Order: sequence, then structure tokens, then C-alpha cells
Amino acid sequence: MKLQQILRRAKKEGWAIGQFNFSTLEQLRGIVLAAKERRAPLILGTSQNEASFFGLAEAVALKRILEKTAKVPLFLHLDHGRDLDFIKKAIEAGYDSVHFDGSDLPFEKNIGLLRKLVLAAKRKNVLVEGELGFLRGESRFVPLEKIETEEGDFTNPKEVKEFVRKSGVKSLAVSIGNVHGIYQKMPKLDFDRLARIRKETSVFLVLHGGSGLSADDFKKAIMGGINKINLNTELRVLWKEKMKKSLNDSSRVKPYEILPEIIVETKKLVEKYLKIFGTSTKV
Repeated sequence: MKLQQILRRAKKEGWAIGQFNFSTLEQLRGIVLAAKERRAPLILGTSQNEASFFGLAEAVALKRILEKTAKVPLFLHLDHGRDLDFIKKAIEAGYDSVHFDGSDLPFEKNIGLLRKLVLAAKRKNVLVEGELGFLRGESRFVPLEKIETEEGDFTNPKEVKEFVRKSGVKSLAVSIGNVHGIYQKMPKLDFDRLARIRKETSVFLVLHGGSGLSADDFKKAIMGGINKINLNTELRVLWKEKMKKSLNDSSRVKPYEILPEIIVETKKLVEKYLKIFGTSTKV
């Protein structure tokens, strides 16, 4: 089964597929166990930095093994790729989809680089995700009070049609007030802007920066046309919290005694979001 088939179904039926990023085997196992338990398709994400750390070939091999044992559709996605050469390596390694983050580039340059990537990915039938608009923020263990967004960060609905047509992307990450990271006071999402974006294009719409948003935010975003939702910071924070707790017991030195709690808690967290996204029991 191809990712585009799942995205089409999600779009038609009014739910969203979740992308959950990992950079350790414990995170990966927890995410996949949640998919297996909830009978849900999902996307396994690695940012360019996460993929460099974990290994492109290793991520592809483990995804294929775990998909067979879980017996649910799993898709491997390169998130926030900025280096075209590295993104092409991910395509050749066997990733199912790739994201080029040209959000900080001039409009035409973003389109031009994306177009080159779309042509390269077409040979391998790999889905390409573009990004129009800019997301502020970063992953942090201790959240800041708030983050300020600027009008220029937001996706301009008037640019969407041209951007999609010229670049050839089938999937588009949008900026509607979403940010990377978790903050004590999260910005409000601009659902009116999302509605205008949706009117301009029929491609799959992606919401980055899912960590810290409410269940109500997610449900409104899905109703407004979002087909894919990305989460990462919350998984990273959970990993660090559980690791610190386990390591506080100075008598424990065996990794197989220390690490299982991370797998269990990651599974619980992902299961929660699969339910919110409406992805459970879709297999």
C-alpha cells in the first residue's frame, strides 16, 4: 500500500494520519507497538539530523522488519530536509516520502529546488512534501512561556495555487499559527486561513508542530482539511523524562531493565493521538 492511498482515504473519510518522529530504537518500538495495538497506519518520521544520527539504511531496514511483525501499514518519511543531496540519499535508501524545508528561502527559489526534487523522486514513486510559510520555535525540555509569531510567517493563500502548480508537490505543509516546540501559552491556530488555503488547492495538507496543541485544535484542523499531523517534541520530552527517572536508580545498569519504560510510555502517548486523529482501527 502506498502513502498516497492512505492520504486519499484520510481526506475522503475526514481523519488524519499521524507522523511520529524517532531517533532511538526505544522510541521506534513504542510508536510501532501503538500502531499495532490500535490497528492504525502511521508515518515514522526522521528529521535530517535524526536520520544522520540513526542511519538512513538502518531506519529503512527496521521499518520493513517492524511492518511485517506489526501487520499494519508503516511509512518512513524524511522530515525537514534542507540538503537536496541528503534528501536524494533518503529516496535511494527506500524512504516512502520526503520533505524539503525551503520555508526560509525566497518564493521562487523554494519552488525551483522543490521542482528538481519532485522530478528525482518520481522515478522511485516517492511522495514529496513542500512547505509554504515559516514555523518558529524549537524542541526544549523546559518550555518557554510563549512564542511570538509574525504575519509574514503565515502561509499566504494567494500564493498556494502557484506554489503547488510550479513545484509539482502532492503534499503541502502550511503555517497557520502552528510552531515547533511546546510553550506554556501556545499560539492560536488561524482556521479561517486554513479554509482559504483549502479552497486554493486539492493537495494533501500537513500540520507540523503538533506537540502542545489541544484535542480540539486537532479536530478543527482535520475538519478544516488537514490530512497529516506531525509530532516530535512531546516524544523527545517524554524520552528525557523517563530516562532521567530510570537513571536516578544508581543500582540499575542493565539497559534492558532501564529502557522498557520508555517503550511503554511512548506507546501510550502515540495511542492517545491515534485516537484523537481518528486513525484507530483503520486497518
